[in-house]
Amino acid sequence: MKKLALFSLAVLCSSLLVLPTNEAAAAVQSSKGTQVVVNNNDLDSKEILNKNNQVFFSLTSLKSLGGLTFSWNNTTKQVTVKGSDTNLQLTMNKKVAQKNGASVSLSTAPFIHNGKTMIPLRFVAEALDGSVTWNQKTQTAFVSKPSTKLLTDVKSNVLSTARNAAINLPRVSQLAEEFEPSIETASLQYYFPKNTKDRFIEVNNNVIRYYQITNNTAYLKWQAFIGEKAATQQNLYFINGSFTKENGSLPNFKDTTFASFRWMPHITSTGYGLINKENWKDVEFKEAEVPEADLKENYIIVDIPEEK
Repeated sequence: MKKLALFSLAVLCSSLLVLPTNEAAAAVQSSKGTQVVVNNNDLDSKEILNKNNQVFFSLTSLKSLGGLTFSWNNTTKQVTVKGSDTNLQLTMNKKVAQKNGASVSLSTAPFIHNGKTMIPLRFVAEALDGSVTWNQKTQTAFVSKPSTKLLTDVKSNVLSTARNAAINLPRVSQLAEEFEPSIETASLQYYFPKNTKDRFIEVNNNVIRYYQITNNTAYLKWQAFIGEKAATQQNLYFINGSFTKENGSLPNFKDTTFASFRWMPHITSTGYGLINKENWKDVEFKEAEVPEADLKENYIIVDIPEEK
């Protein structure tokens, strides 16, 4: 196992931070109109239509749910969506659909709009065993359906497996806005409280977020912009920077030991180590190369032998 050179997490964090010229511009606001996020994929506004206080989205947007096939019958104007155990048929301008051969009523019929098949979001997502969470503040609908692999792995007794599932679960926010990094970076830092798998902190450039896992979904509970001005954080002691704006609620972590991970895509490797408020500046991080098969799943959290 190769070792990374000694470094301070203060340098690690601050080296990736670039302040936005205008933080308000970096936050997603409701002025964008209705937004839909399907399994962490933001849909293009062209795929979304808000009509009569209902959200519709194009049929092909469901591809982000995974494992679905689609077919269109131009004669009957009927679309069929097939999943592993669900066969759903919708007819344009009809309020009755078929799910596995049984009739199901819709509050609003699907229709064609600008050449796209528009379908009622909540009905179809839930008919396919997904869930929909509506954030009134940001006018965002979150459509979630974890894969079978994620559902299995998040329950694993192997910490690295469960943690990898956790960072890849569908994410949902009920906060009043969502902070966006000034520059998206593939190099991320993750912090899990020692021996836990159901909550984590993610640092992406100048944005830090805290998530809790509930019902196979990662809920955003707190977020902040990290400024360039040096500051000692009493709670998140490993962040050497001021929080210029915060949103949500963060638990008390000032005496917590964290399993710390830094994903380095340029060398397909993850740096890891256990940190606490006494040692975090001087920890010698080790490095683990991530196998190609894990990269395809975005499984970049590794085992920490000392975490027993």
